[in-house]
Amino acid sequence: MLRTGLRALVMMGAIGMAACAGDSGSGGFSDGSAPQIEVSEGANPLVNGGTVGISADRPATIYVGNTGTGTLNLKAISIASSPEGAFSLTSLPMPSDASPIAVEPLGLEHEFAIYFDSSVANAGAASATVTLKTNKNIDGLDTFTFHLSPEAAAPRLQATPKVVEFDTVTADTTATKKVTLLNLGAADLVISSFYLAGNPGYGMALADGQSWGVTQESASQGITLGSPLVIPQGQAVFLDVTYTATGPEAAEGQIVLMTNDPSAADGYVIQMFANVAGPCIEVTPDPLSFGGKLVGQTSTINMTVSSCGDRALTISNVSFLDDAGGMFSVNQAALALLPLDLQPGTSLQLPVSYTPAAVSPLVGGQQQLDAGTLRIESNAYLAEKDVAVTGFGTDGTCPTAVINVTEGEEVTPQTRLHLSASNSTTANGAITGWEWSVIAPPGSVSTFVPSAFVQSPTFEANVVGEYIFRLKVINANGVESCEQASYTVYVTSPEAIHVELLWRTPGDVNEADEGFNAFGESVGSDVDLHFTHPNARGFDLDFNGPDGWFDDRWDAFWSNAHPNWGAAGSNDDPGLDRDDTDGGGPENLNLDVPENGRTYKVGAHYWDDWGYGAAFTTVRVYIYGQLRMEWANVQLINHDMWEVCTIDWPSGAVTKIQQGAGAPLVRHNYWDLLFGL
Repeated sequence: MLRTGLRALVMMGAIGMAACAGDSGSGGFSDGSAPQIEVSEGANPLVNGGTVGISADRPATIYVGNTGTGTLNLKAISIASSPEGAFSLTSLPMPSDASPIAVEPLGLEHEFAIYFDSSVANAGAASATVTLKTNKNIDGLDTFTFHLSPEAAAPRLQATPKVVEFDTVTADTTATKKVTLLNLGAADLVISSFYLAGNPGYGMALADGQSWGVTQESASQGITLGSPLVIPQGQAVFLDVTYTATGPEAAEGQIVLMTNDPSAADGYVIQMFANVAGPCIEVTPDPLSFGGKLVGQTSTINMTVSSCGDRALTISNVSFLDDAGGMFSVNQAALALLPLDLQPGTSLQLPVSYTPAAVSPLVGGQQQLDAGTLRIESNAYLAEKDVAVTGFGTDGTCPTAVINVTEGEEVTPQTRLHLSASNSTTANGAITGWEWSVIAPPGSVSTFVPSAFVQSPTFEANVVGEYIFRLKVINANGVESCEQASYTVYVTSPEAIHVELLWRTPGDVNEADEGFNAFGESVGSDVDLHFTHPNARGFDLDFNGPDGWFDDRWDAFWSNAHPNWGAAGSNDDPGLDRDDTDGGGPENLNLDVPENGRTYKVGAHYWDDWGYGAAFTTVRVYIYGQLRMEWANVQLINHDMWEVCTIDWPSGAVTKIQQGAGAPLVRHNYWDLLFGL
């Protein structure tokens, strides 16, 4: 085994002091170099005169290394056992004065093993001393001694595999992996309880048929077995771990087994991963719309199929399930390439064509679309990717939709966009109808004001991400635009720290409405964002020190939205730029110039549910516009305080605050403490 000798640095001062000493043994000090013995049991370093615990079921592996600057000559390894034969050792080779083992500085270590025979030691207490004889070291010593002490028989758990990897689990399927739980110890292993946390697609089952899935209880409180699982010495049981695909995104999970294994007092951890690595398919545009095309003329759009995973995407077949009577087709030359492996980051162009056979009729002022379905078969999570393809035949008289956005293509959060369709054109009559739509980032509940059916609405872009606006116009004759216009706006955060709080309240049927009803009650739930400075004291809910929340100076929240924390000026002060009191969010906080050497803390408090019930809360943290953490759909009930994460500066490291097996830290009834009720 090769050790890097990280502990060698602590010896450098001693090496310098010993350089002038003398030593008659080979590899001594005459040339200015000197060895320094380093002994460890496994990864645990030993001191001269120290003790190693050993049991009958667990031999001790000893490593002898050299952190000095000269050759260490290991001349002898001896053991004195009481009673005789209780302890023994083996070394290949066994060193001697005539044939020492040379251990070079920071080079290969010498390894030997020590065994304990408990049957010999039954007559009484057992002990032993091991002595290593070497040439003189930096400290002037040529022997290293340590003692052996028998340990009580104990269980020892080994899970195989300890990291369960599911690779790619495709949509609507369940994969199962078997984990072996082996007792390598000398006493019965007892599994009394466990934690099961992570993606809700994970589950586990025992051989007796008991099974569990990930729940809030299993993650935070754990599951206690009605009858503890007992594994005798040298025997094994099997555990089935399952993952049912919940989406193409990477899924992580964790099982923590609570046992009587003394080496795993805090629990034995089994990690689970699914869809972390594998092939991925991305198709653009999806859906594919040709809009209005002249009858009898063929139009072609290149559909891009990209390999977005970290393993090759294999496309095995492309075909139309429905080609609208032959009006849709795929270029046969492209199909001749299949099957085809697309390496990660590469793409394939699929020319898709449309030849309308007749002018599409108007029904209720709407063009009747020619519709088809293109299927792409691959080894991705979606093994069969279906793309809707549409178009309609026209004689060229339909209007053209055009979108203008006054603020441009890139804005900051809370920007109110001014959209306009005034440059749209038509050959026949005036444009009399407008229909706006948007694909917004997850969590946005913004709407068009005053509505989506006016020529120039506004729209508040308050969540970081991509907004795709689309527009359809209708002329005075009831004819719709041949194609929808599209305009993309990117919302980015240039600040050093940008935090977003969003939430869903299933009991609120309209999370986009605002204000209060006729009875003075809010029309939505109220969750608040908190951001504390290290100086924050606030309240002490658990009597182990101040929590920091609701500090009247050092917590930035609705009552202290723009505190003065740093030097003169506002750049080093946080700002709560949006406080949403009626459901959905977002609430946003920005800090342009954080203070070096500080650790900030983020929290979310459920101020008032206003009778709408539980809220499912999401917090996102951006560092210089890059998403560093998203913790989604954490359930809060009225007056809960969720301690979300810390942000270290200047590293920008974002660390989740967790309890149990990765569960969020949520403190209940925080309202009572705050107001002394």
